[in-house]
Amino acid sequence: MKNNELCVQVGSFYTTIYKKNVGIVLREPTLAVIQTSGKNMKVVKMGLDAQKMLGKTADGEVFVRPVVEGIIKNPDLAQKLITYFLSKVVEYNIIKPKINLIVLLPMGLSEEEYREYKRIFYAIGFNKIHFVYSILSATLCDQPYFSLGKASLVVDIGAGKTEIATISRGKILSGCTLSIGGNAIDRAIVEHLQQTKGFISSQHSAEKLKEEIGSLYKTDSSSMEMFFQDRFASTQMSAVVFSKEIIEPIYDGYFKILQTIQALLNGASQETASDIRQDGIVFIGGGARITGLEKFCKEILGLSVFVVENPEIQSVLGAEKLFADYNLLEQMAE
Repeated sequence: MKNNELCVQVGSFYTTIYKKNVGIVLREPTLAVIQTSGKNMKVVKMGLDAQKMLGKTADGEVFVRPVVEGIIKNPDLAQKLITYFLSKVVEYNIIKPKINLIVLLPMGLSEEEYREYKRIFYAIGFNKIHFVYSILSATLCDQPYFSLGKASLVVDIGAGKTEIATISRGKILSGCTLSIGGNAIDRAIVEHLQQTKGFISSQHSAEKLKEEIGSLYKTDSSSMEMFFQDRFASTQMSAVVFSKEIIEPIYDGYFKILQTIQALLNGASQETASDIRQDGIVFIGGGARITGLEKFCKEILGLSVFVVENPEIQSVLGAEKLFADYNLLEQMAE
């Protein structure tokens, strides 16, 4: 029986599955709708089907994200979700298929949190599993950004957190994680609009605003019309929001990320810092798409910035080289 070779990244917001020689075969929200009424909790919908229920749940139905900031908070639900996603991309017949798996992990996991990942994936059952840091896998594609033998600084701004690492020859030289990601910035936008405009909005609406008109340019004149609940009148209303009206929470979040980058650079060796100052910073993750990031970094850090072509899926795209080079996979595996 032919082995299926897959790479899985379970993110706080999305789970992505890559198949050798095929590409991305699944990218769905790491999300479930749970029925909490009655004696036993029941999973109602998962993934994209769960996302479609936003704003349409019945009494006793709640949304649950089993992974928060890269940490598995609900192991049973996480295992159900991963099993469900795998069943959509691998054909299960009478005989269970053999699957060789690469699992991409976030940095900064404790031993216990790492063991939880291992326990879940081994419980599902695979032929062989390798665990690799996602930020390392990201350096295996788009080679112009990652010069062989030179140190690179990679910043992954995800939904749950931001990972920052200096990397050379497939190894992390130094790194750290921040609990600042897309979700935290969305929540900050919600609070800011309520305090400054009296608008009550959902985090989902704030995310749309950030994606459409969010900017680090103070002169950006972009605008977007949205429906909000008025805090004072308690009624639904339509209002136009301008980019400059949400720049403060966005600026604060990205400024903290840049402060941490600077601290990491200050602690780097002279050789590592020299490579980075010459080649710049590589940004991946959905948060890398914010307008004005390049100029923002240049003004504050004095460094060039490169945003990869597909920042949200950069790490799983790097898996193709891991599939092709077993020695490299063994070198990078935890």
